[in-house]
Amino acid sequence: MRKPLTPKAHAAMDYGLMVGLVTVPRLLGLSERAQTVFAALGLNAGAVNALTAQPLSVKPVISFKSHQMVDLGAMPVYFLVPAAAGVAKEPRARVLWLAMAACLAATYVLTDWDAGTGT
Repeated sequence: MRKPLTPKAHAAMDYGLMVGLVTVPRLLGLSERAQTVFAALGLNAGAVNALTAQPLSVKPVISFKSHQMVDLGAMPVYFLVPAAAGVAKEPRARVLWLAMAACLAATYVLTDWDAGTGT
């Protein structure tokens, strides 16, 4: 079964995640700690994405298959860091955290990791 997200679509989702995690916490009026935690997670996603061999890459030094392994390994970090840092106790931060987790999981599951990257 072919999955719907191509490498380009996955990259667009990752860049969207980065922008959202950097900007939305401030727009929601979250604490400085929450803003810092979410920005760090977003910038990490953006950096890995920018360095992955995919159509929207800045400098393709990581293979798309390696990106898959990074995403799989990073998922627990994205799920646990906001809780460990205490920001998930803030009601709005908790909603953002759960939405981020759902987006990450869905993007991972729906990505066609075996597709050619088109770079």
